[in-house]
Amino acid sequence: MQIASSFGSEKFLPHPGSWLDDETGAGLKTLLLRLMAFDVLIVPGLDGSGEHHWQSLWKHFLLHQGVFVRSVEQHDWNSPDLETWKKTLVSSVQHCSRPVLVVAHSLGALLTVHCADLEIAGALLVAPADAEETRAPARVRVRDFAPLPQGTLRFPSVLVTSDNDEWLSPARARFMAHCWGADLFPAGRVGHIGNQENLGIWREGFRALEKLLDRINNERVVAEEHTI
Repeated sequence: MQIASSFGSEKFLPHPGSWLDDETGAGLKTLLLRLMAFDVLIVPGLDGSGEHHWQSLWKHFLLHQGVFVRSVEQHDWNSPDLETWKKTLVSSVQHCSRPVLVVAHSLGALLTVHCADLEIAGALLVAPADAEETRAPARVRVRDFAPLPQGTLRFPSVLVTSDNDEWLSPARARFMAHCWGADLFPAGRVGHIGNQENLGIWREGFRALEKLLDRINNERVVAEEHTI
């Protein structure tokens, strides 16, 4: 499989020499091949994902590799209404033709959990916005998303957390992961992993995505064994 070049800067394009040979992961080529079985649905958070947000860069890059990718488009990114956003997400999932892999950030991650009955293959929940306890200045804008949903999610999930995220403390991230039955993926000190962090294509996120695909596969194998 040849990896198409979709960005002019190495900052935005995963370099095969450094990532594909990394013994800690299956490699970018393998990851891309695994993604071909899914519709990848990007779910942005409050204020949407800007041009240089890793979600936007992922979408652009994955599309150029032949992966099926689409984004949820909310009518109003700046004044989120939970019920309106839920309807948009549900509709977006229903318009997908393959098993759906959700890649959600911040309020988009919390939105995904609020839609716990979604028929999806799995969800990457990156830095879910803690609508209950965050001290972020914009917390008043997300109060409609509180309280946090309770109970184990019906789909496999990986929750990505940052050590210095003003929207989600490490302790609360551990609580959410335990409550929702999600695997925890510590990403280091990368803020809220959003528009302000200037992460480029965020290669570490591909490792979290790989972990999600592994969990999806493992749960499928277990389910098949139980039906034999």
